[in-house]
Formats: sequence, structure tokens, C-alpha cells
Amino acid sequence: MDPLSVAGLGIGVASLAFQAFAGCIKGFVLLSAAHNFDQNSSTLLCLLNLQELQLTEWARRAGLLKDPPKLDTRLNELMVRAVLQQLQALLSDTDKLQSRYKMSFKTPPGATQEDVAENTNTKTNERDEGILRSTVSNTLRREIMHRAGIISDRGSLPKRLWWAAVDRGKFQELIETIRTFIVELWKLFDPIRQDQMLQHMQIVLSHVISTSERMDELTTLKDALQHTSSAIDQSSSNSALASAAGVKSLMISMRSNTTNIVRSTMNRPPKDGHTFESSLPPFQELDMALIKNFKPIKHCANIGIADMNGRSVLVECKDMSRQFRAKMIERARDLAYLLSAPKDESFRSLRCEGLTRDNDDAKIAFVFTLPHAQPNGPLQSLRSLFGLSPSVTERIKLALQLTKSLDYLHTAGWLHKDLRSENILFLPTNQSSTVANPVIAGFAFARLDSPCAISEQPSADPQHDIYRHPEAMGEPSTSFTASKDIYSLGCILLEIGEWRSLRSLVENVVKVAKPNVSLMELARVRPFLLDDGPKGGLGMLRYRMGDMFAATTKMMLSGSIPVQWQVADDETALHRPGVLNVAIRELGRCLI
Repeated sequence: MDPLSVAGLGIGVASLAFQAFAGCIKGFVLLSAAHNFDQNSSTLLCLLNLQELQLTEWARRAGLLKDPPKLDTRLNELMVRAVLQQLQALLSDTDKLQSRYKMSFKTPPGATQEDVAENTNTKTNERDEGILRSTVSNTLRREIMHRAGIISDRGSLPKRLWWAAVDRGKFQELIETIRTFIVELWKLFDPIRQDQMLQHMQIVLSHVISTSERMDELTTLKDALQHTSSAIDQSSSNSALASAAGVKSLMISMRSNTTNIVRSTMNRPPKDGHTFESSLPPFQELDMALIKNFKPIKHCANIGIADMNGRSVLVECKDMSRQFRAKMIERARDLAYLLSAPKDESFRSLRCEGLTRDNDDAKIAFVFTLPHAQPNGPLQSLRSLFGLSPSVTERIKLALQLTKSLDYLHTAGWLHKDLRSENILFLPTNQSSTVANPVIAGFAFARLDSPCAISEQPSADPQHDIYRHPEAMGEPSTSFTASKDIYSLGCILLEIGEWRSLRSLVENVVKVAKPNVSLMELARVRPFLLDDGPKGGLGMLRYRMGDMFAATTKMMLSGSIPVQWQVADDETALHRPGVLNVAIRELGRCLI
């Protein structure tokens, strides 16, 4: 066969696959946009939207979203077309949907043009599309179907069907069948490409959660993520993202002018069967007299182990300044309630039992539950472990765990504000690794990620200030942002790589132990850390940990993604990765 014929055959196969893919999109539109669906079934609709998102991400990677479509030559063309055509038939055959899944449709007599063609420019319709509306938009759906010839007008979608009857159990069975087909498509890629698709899905969902401001949508997405069960859905990230969505919905409730969770009655009835906050235990303000035998951990005087009611608890103390004291007490109570919310283990945080304070509110303390059945041994901070010798592999794994944890915290709308090696704790463990299962502490100054929130200065201690971005030192002049947390984590990654304290790394730049260290002296720390020359902070990191780890650390300290890691050639990407997304990706590729 001559080259032109081969090229023509390739275009023809891609065109046939694209036609079937566009037919699948039409089926998703007809199912998800149909009228008269029970509003209590929002989780099922979100699950359906998740399948459409996964199919669209697969099509993007397969080359079907290019114009013209060009199927990836590494894929089995006949298998792609066969699976897509079966999925299209499943989604579009109303007779089979009725007989097999008990779903009856009808087109009401005398339907208006508004019923036949949906105008997606209205805010009402945008709300109806749910929390995943920004991932597979009606604009993208219309473009796909218009290029396939399914619709003639880019401004309209196919006619909207009406449900005559819906069986929730059968609808869930339909979603599972749809998922089976999409799993088969994903499996046509090699494992590395599958991992890349999963990572991008997590980035998209993380962006959806972090930008949503609607409690009902976040709760729906949380429930949908908790229900996922197939091969491409089984990921610890899904559980963590479900937790992030739940915590974010709780934060929105806490910010609301009409709902103050902490000050409401302790036995407040739930608003409905799905609200995240209704499942939480009541907030507790504990008696300071119950906290006994407080023993601070090494290098961190305000965090330690204490006895409470015959058991050990972790206690984090905080001195309260007179300025804004009433406001800060209110924030501390809200924070304690927030820290009590159940979270996936990827958050790397302990559950807060409650808050205690002295009589004049000069000091408060957060009380945290310690896991049961822990081996005997001291609670240690990362800084206190620098004398030990964990392997490079263990240290890279630790850096990845901490980076993922901060990403989930930020996704949930949470700023830590005081990340440093003294606040990374390790419970006694039977594992051989000395740095396994880190716990992030030091939440005393954490707050919601809101530009309107009061920025509280965590401390005036130079040994702590060296972890802070120059704009976060001294009296706050600008609102604290997520990028400043990322900078602090970059400092910790440098410590992990060099395996020594930041204080010792910067001693030639600033002597933090001397009295009256000026802000001008502290401002020299960041340029030094970013210097990858022989005498700079990054000078030896590449030698000790490899190019990828060193570049990741520098990216977090600078806040800029290197050009070679930027996705510039794929205009069909649903969302561009941020600094933490790229850091997680690159640290995950470090194989030692």
C-alpha cells in the first residue's frame, strides 16, 4: 500500500473513533441534562459526570481532541473503535436503557424550542450542570459534536429528554457498566501513561475543589469520590480529595454569616442527610486543669505530650497577644473544630479533641488525640532526627509525603503559616524507617485561605523566621498566601536533602542565635537558598539528591515552574498544574 493510502487509512480510523467518541459525549449530555431527575440523586449524576471527565481525559491523551483528530499510533485502533462504539450504543439506545436499566424517557407534547435546544450561556443552566461543569464544559461538548456532524449549530446541544421513571439502583448499575468500558480504554495505554492520566485527573479535581464555594456541590463531589471503586478510580488520592472536599465545605459553612458552627447549640440537628458538618462530634472547650505533666518535645517548647484523664495527648500551646485577642479566640475555636474533622491519612494531621484556655485568655492550647497502640518511645521532630542516617530513598519518600499533604491542605482552603522542621513530628513506630509516617503539627497560626482574614505574625524568633518568605516576616503588610507555605516547605526539602538543620545551612549568612537579628539580615536568607553555585544554599543538593530533587526544591523556593516542566504544547489540557502539582509529579519520578 502506498504512503498516501496508509495516511488516509489512519485518518479514516481516527475519524471513525472520533465519531464514536462524539456519540458517547451526546449520550452523556442526554443522560446528565435530562429533566425531572430526583434532586436527591445528585451524587449519581456527579458519578456520571466523573465518567465523562475520565473519558474526555482519555480522548485528549489519545489524540481525539486534536483538530483534525489523530489517534495515538501506540493504541490498538480496532480495539479503540470497538469499545467506543459499544459505549456509544449503551449511552444512546433508549430502548435498551428502558429494558435493562428501567429508565423511561419521554418528549412532552408541545415542547418548546427551549426544551429542544439548551442555551448554556445562562447562569441558571451553569448551576444545573453541577460542580464538574468547568471540567467538561458545554462549550467543549458542543465543539466535539459539531465537528462530528451531530449538531449543526455550535450554540445548541441536542434536545433535552425528560425522565418518565428512574430506578436509582439500576442507574447506579448503568454507571458501573459505563465505567467498565472506560477502564478498558484506559488500559490500552501503558502503565506510565495511565499514571500520567491519573495525575492529571487529580489536578483537575483538586482545582475544582479549591475554586468551588458551594457547600452542596462539594458535599456531592465528596460522596461521589467516596463511591468510586473501579481500577482507574482506586487511588489513595481519591480518598484524600474526598476529605478535602468535605473540609472545604465545612470551611465555607464556618465563613458563612448565617451559620457559625462553633457557637451554635451542641446538639444542633443536621441540615440534611448529606452535610459534612452534621456528622462531626460537638465542639469541646476543655478544662485547663485536666492537662497535666506537660513535657515539651526537643527543639519545640510549645508542643509536647501531656496526661489527660489517664491517657497521653499531644498539646500545642499558643500565647495570645492583647491585640485582636477576642477575634483570635474566635478563630482558635473555629480552627479547633476544623482540626476535629475526619481527614484522610494523606493530610498527615492528628484529630483535635478540643481547645483549652486560661482564665484571662493569655494562653490557649489545642489538644490532639494520639493513635492507640503506639510503641513506647519519645515523640520526635524532624529537626531532632538529623543525627540519624535514613537512606536517600526514605528521604525522597518523606519529601513526597509532605508535599502531597500540603497540596491537600491548600485544596481544602487551608493555610498552615508555620511550616518548619520542628513542626514535622514522628510518632514511635515499629517500622525500620526512622522517617516513616510523618505528622504535621504547629497549626496554632493556621487559618482559612481568605484575603480578608487578619494576618497574625506567628513569632519574632529568627530561628523560625528563616523558614519564612521575606514578605511574611515582621508585621504583616500583605495577606499570607499559599505560595508562602510552599516556600517554607521548600526550606524543609532543602533540609531533607542536606540532612541538617536550616539554621546550620544559613549560618554564613545570618547568625540566628545572636540577639537582635534584623529583618535586613533575615532577608539575605532567600537569595542564598536560591543560589545553586558552589557556595549557595543549593550548591551541593544536586550532588546529594540528584537533579530532579534539586530542581524541585528550587522551584518551591522560587515559586516558578521551570520551562522544561511547563505544559506548553497541549491546548486541550483541562487545567494547568501548579507548583505543588509539578513537585508531586517530579518527586514521584525520583527512583533511587
